[in-house]
Amino acid sequence: MKKVFLTLLMASIFVGCASDSTDDVTNPPPAKITYAKNIKPLVDTSCATSGCHNAASKQAGLTLETYAQVKNAFLNGNAFARIESTTNPMPPSGKLPDGTIQTIKKWRDQGYLEK
Repeated sequence: MKKVFLTLLMASIFVGCASDSTDDVTNPPPAKITYAKNIKPLVDTSCATSGCHNAASKQAGLTLETYAQVKNAFLNGNAFARIESTTNPMPPSGKLPDGTIQTIKKWRDQGYLEK
């Protein structure tokens, strides 16, 4: 039940946010970013369970359901370019909020911690 509530909460946040959001000012990224705690919920809501990059649909041949898959997309793929793009953003519904992008970048800068 807790997982469902968190997923619904994250979905409502993403739906209500715009690219000019100030969430990076009002909600700065936590000090330590991990895949399990911070990144997986973002990816599940915006990329994987949203029906695009899951095992069933594999949009663009990409599945983002595991730590290794997500890490590889950011290390070796064009995930950073796509989430920062203004002309061809991921997700296609619109650019992620700046605070979300900053959280993902901080995860990268901290060495893609899993847990």
